[in-house]
Amino acid sequence: FSGYDCDSNPCLNGGKCSLSDGGGYVCDCPMGLAGTHCEIDSLDECNSNPCKHPEATCQDKPGDYVCFCPATRTGKNCEMYDPNAPAGYGQSVRVRQDVNMFYQKDMERQRQECLDNKCPLKKGNNKCDEECNKYACDFDGNDCSLGINPWINCTAPIRCWEVFMDGVCNEDCNNAACLFDGRDCQKDLQPCNPIYDGYCQEHYANGHCDYGCDNAEC
Repeated sequence: FSGYDCDSNPCLNGGKCSLSDGGGYVCDCPMGLAGTHCEIDSLDECNSNPCKHPEATCQDKPGDYVCFCPATRTGKNCEMYDPNAPAGYGQSVRVRQDVNMFYQKDMERQRQECLDNKCPLKKGNNKCDEECNKYACDFDGNDCSLGINPWINCTAPIRCWEVFMDGVCNEDCNNAACLFDGRDCQKDLQPCNPIYDGYCQEHYANGHCDYGCDNAEC
């Protein structure tokens, strides 16, 4: 029983009315509100920058805030991606199950796109297929180095990824942008001169420079 004074619901913005010992009523206001009827907004919730997208705009409300989200973003703080979401005020996701269902459906959609793009057949073909370079498609079998195309800066006239580490030196690919042709152009070291071989092994890293051992082979 709320009593006569609380029957008119005098407390605003979610305030709770209770009878006062001396007669009348008092309003218990939520955080950020003040005044006899919780009508005064005493805290700007936007000061904490709650909106989680750089293009979102925060609008202060009595005891609350709303985020105006750009297209494809939703959630109270614009924290969720939804390709079908129009620009507008973010909507709160009420239960965790709704969030899980959203991501589950999105993953199912992405996996179907992988099948439509024949990504299972392209996986591991040593060619970065951008349409398959995402989690749902197993990152194209690592052909794009887990999300990064290693050949993106390679401008050689041939497809260096097709001759990568094939044992043949392709000079067009022998540069940093084309990953040095998988070291195919690196010359194999000749064996150490047998005259010095045993001596160099015994005196390796002894703090003295022996000119007969001062070469890559030894």
